[in-house]
Amino acid sequence: MEELEEKKEKSCLSWIVDWFVDKLGMKEFTTSIVWRHSLHPVYSLGGLTTLMFIIQALTGLLLLMFYIPVFGETNMAYDSIVRITHDVAYGSIIRGLHFYGANLMIFIAILHFLRVYFLGSYKNPHELTYIIGILTGLLAILAGVTGYSLRLDHIAGEAIRIGRTLVSSIPGGKPLAVLIYGTGTYDEIVGRYLAYHVMLGGLIFILVLLHFLSIHEHHVSPPYDGSEPEPAVPFFPNHILTEISAIFVVLGALIVTAAVFPPELGKKFLPTKQLPVGQPEWYLMAVYAGIKTGVDPVFAGLIVPGILLLIFVLMPWIDPVYSRHPRNRRIATVYGAIMVGEFIVFTIYGMITPGQQIPLINALVVGAVVAIVTGIPAARYTSKPVPPNRRPPAKRVRHYPLALEWGRYIFLLMLVVEIISFALGVQAHLNHDYNLAGFYFGIFTIAFGWALFAAKVTTIDVKYITKPMITP
Repeated sequence: MEELEEKKEKSCLSWIVDWFVDKLGMKEFTTSIVWRHSLHPVYSLGGLTTLMFIIQALTGLLLLMFYIPVFGETNMAYDSIVRITHDVAYGSIIRGLHFYGANLMIFIAILHFLRVYFLGSYKNPHELTYIIGILTGLLAILAGVTGYSLRLDHIAGEAIRIGRTLVSSIPGGKPLAVLIYGTGTYDEIVGRYLAYHVMLGGLIFILVLLHFLSIHEHHVSPPYDGSEPEPAVPFFPNHILTEISAIFVVLGALIVTAAVFPPELGKKFLPTKQLPVGQPEWYLMAVYAGIKTGVDPVFAGLIVPGILLLIFVLMPWIDPVYSRHPRNRRIATVYGAIMVGEFIVFTIYGMITPGQQIPLINALVVGAVVAIVTGIPAARYTSKPVPPNRRPPAKRVRHYPLALEWGRYIFLLMLVVEIISFALGVQAHLNHDYNLAGFYFGIFTIAFGWALFAAKVTTIDVKYITKPMITP
């Protein structure tokens, strides 16, 4: 009888949602509970990385409609980028989304890796998930290199030159260079780089699916301090709406950034023209700094980074301590701290020495100082291991109750911002000022995301705000 009354109370929308959930076999997702520790923003980095990848795929398809993968005699590929930027409606915005999205994807992926690494989330049974994630990150960097090389500006010309040098210098590399670069003409290189770029996107998509399937199978790691996970909110619709809200906010911020700071384009690359030395993107600058020391480029650009990365890959077996707390994992924590310090310092070192050689002795001294400055504090931090936290989860509310009242005001404020920004965006669009229109539409998207979050907090989150979550 109670079941019949509950069915009668369901709205038409609820019936439609339930029907789709049932037919798609997603019942498990709608009944699962999100643990409180996984609500921390650092646990959303993987999802944000995936969002950036989706943005890359969509904007990349749009750019392909206007991109000409031909060098010819005058570098037609570069000319097509100029046309996209200045002549195609919203072309600068789309290119900005693709550019900033790529850099943000790699940056967030690095942060996601550091969260997994330092909190020991690679431990059993997550070793394969961890390795798939590292492989996905490497492919993302390769996709970034092949992507910015398609611009065929002076930076792309330098990237292609370094790539050919590295491939040709490895043992048996000359046949491999012919396989990758063909005859070496820029018409052939740009076509092949475009094919590699699209192929890498497909491989990343497959690995991302495997990564998520593995996480679904083994679930999110428990709290790193050894405490019992505490249930917080249902995944559907509470947590999924939070994720959707964040998607709109991040997307809107990217659109605004692309409108206010259109990505720059380097000097047009022509083999016969004297051009400034191009430097790679920030995520390869540390490796580039090593190459600039004058040592063998294969040793500096492939062997050393490969060995350092291999240690990260093997860390689940090098440091198989029972605890996931960073203070109890000295080897992993000290090594990770040193590598983060070296990456940051040599990235800066490469940026402040454009077109200049870095003396090898200087690089060795800087590397030694960074290792000492970062390694000693990390060793002291891990000198006093901490026992597992066996205290039961605290019975607490998730939000401060005033969030309910403030949420209503935020929702109304965001609604006003949405109306105004959308109207201004339409006006700018009719005036063919597409950058200004993109700016206003970006503000609208941000406001929509915050309005959705405020509406969620003040409606479906109410019972989880006003009382603790009860374990089902």
